[in-house]
Amino acid sequence: MNFLVIVVISTSGIILGKLLFRKWINHLTVYCVIWGGLVYLYELKLLPYVSLIPLAWFYIIAAFISFLLGIVTVVTIKSLYPHENISARKSYFAFNILRDDGKALKYSIFIFSTLCIVVAILNWIVLIKIFGSISSVFINENILYGLSRRGGIKNGIPYISILGFGYIAILFSGIYTAYKGKFTFLTLYPFIGIIIQELASAGRVGILFASMEFAFSFFLFRNLLKETSTRKFRFSKGNAVFATIFLIFFLIVTSSFIRITRGSFENYVGASRELTKSKNNFILSPSIYLYLSSDVGVLSQYLKAGGENTKFGQNSFLIFYDLLAKLGMVKRPNDYQKGYYIPMWTNTGTYIRELHADFGIPGVFLGPYLIGLLSTWLWYKFYAEKSLAIFTFLVYLYLIVGFSFLVMISRLPSFFISILIIMAWIPIMEKMAGLLHKRSLIKLENKL
Repeated sequence: MNFLVIVVISTSGIILGKLLFRKWINHLTVYCVIWGGLVYLYELKLLPYVSLIPLAWFYIIAAFISFLLGIVTVVTIKSLYPHENISARKSYFAFNILRDDGKALKYSIFIFSTLCIVVAILNWIVLIKIFGSISSVFINENILYGLSRRGGIKNGIPYISILGFGYIAILFSGIYTAYKGKFTFLTLYPFIGIIIQELASAGRVGILFASMEFAFSFFLFRNLLKETSTRKFRFSKGNAVFATIFLIFFLIVTSSFIRITRGSFENYVGASRELTKSKNNFILSPSIYLYLSSDVGVLSQYLKAGGENTKFGQNSFLIFYDLLAKLGMVKRPNDYQKGYYIPMWTNTGTYIRELHADFGIPGVFLGPYLIGLLSTWLWYKFYAEKSLAIFTFLVYLYLIVGFSFLVMISRLPSFFISILIIMAWIPIMEKMAGLLHKRSLIKLENKL
């Protein structure tokens, strides 16, 4: 596809998203940025990628149109049946968790971040017992990566790891950072356990998951506070710029360190001169370019091969098949999909591949439509009801959109389990906030 066409379609979608939702951060804009960037990078052909077959282009365009139609459906219904103005300014105390000035949030972030660190350390203890030392673990990261692709180390504690304590803390951290109007230690604290854990498994998906989750949580909640609160929420631009650069740098360095220690291959036959020169680059390298651009090529080869024989919903709802397998009802599917040669072996083929494999041709149309529809419905419902439960589902739907270039992120056990834990924790946190608020009122009365 012509580069100009890609840029025009992506830019038009971004502008349309701003017009529809009156904010730059919205699910239509996110989708256009991610897919426009993915297709653009692939078509640059800095690696000798195979050309996309016409059916792949058809599905990519069809999925986008379906996603857009899902959005338009809700927007149209809303315009036909308008409700009260969701932008009417109301007190931020509509959120019970903010009655105590964010103390319950702060304690929740600390609790779940610490649990994540403890779990990560326990996994590292297992690894050190196996390999002998911390340095030996790093030296054998490539072996670790291979083991993780085959189900992990048997002596580890995967059932605790999949609880996703770090992701719970990340969601709350985004809210807390938006509310306080500045980046603090609690902004970074949840990332520590996640990074330690990813170093133990030689993976990068967890770091990307955490980064996206924090960004979506922060921006969505910040936009709500700016529009619906009588209190003015100012965010220090200097603090934001410094902390954002530090956070991005920290995450890129960590991901690059994992790439280097696990021995990612950087010499690709037919790579462009510019890409070949960057093979020793710590941040941008041929393997990073492959990671960010190859998925549509895998989708194309998957479709060219005629698809795969998978069970209904096997990829999108892998956790449920895992549970059934433990009960002996089905054979457990592989955590990793089949790889395709494009002309280098890689296995992730965007969420379109998984929707097609799980639900056939209807999945390619109905899946994106439902994601667009539900995201838009929850967007308006969140602004109307200011519910933390609705906010959680909205953020996790945004994660599906954010990861659509790679996989159907709902295949991760932590995706569903962390949602369940958050839903169970919200009432506890609200009661905690209420008690802390009452205590502060009593102290104030005593002073008076």
